Amino acid sequence: MPDTFSVLIVDDEPTVRRLLTEILSPLYQCLSAESAGEAIRLIDSRVFNVALVDIGLPGMTGLGLCQIIMKRSPKTVVIVVSGNSDDQSVAEAMKAGAADYIKKPFDLSHVVTTVQRVHDTQMPGAA
Repeated sequence: MPDTFSVLIVDDEPTVRRLLTEILSPLYQCLSAESAGEAIRLIDSRVFNVALVDIGLPGMTGLGLCQIIMKRSPKTVVIVVSGNSDDQSVAEAMKAGAADYIKKPFDLSHVVTTVQRVHDTQMPGAA
């Protein structure tokens, strides 16, 4: 990989974590977590450029995790992934610090494009 752009994928569904990792890992360094606690441990141990965070996590909502990520790693861009797309859910995610909101079931090309946009903003001229 020509750069060290890294993505944290946080989702309690193994299939979703595996799918996102498979689609993004050829382009970026990816790690995944199945819970907010695991994600926090990873955030505390390294820097991620992007965190894809599911809202429905065991033990803590993705919105709560989003706020923790923003405090502990303010340069990490958080993108919320959720099955809810009502205006209130989107507004709550943005209030929690999310930069974007992707609705499940998601279009894989939309996920790649969204992460690529962050990459291009953070690492202009790379790739």
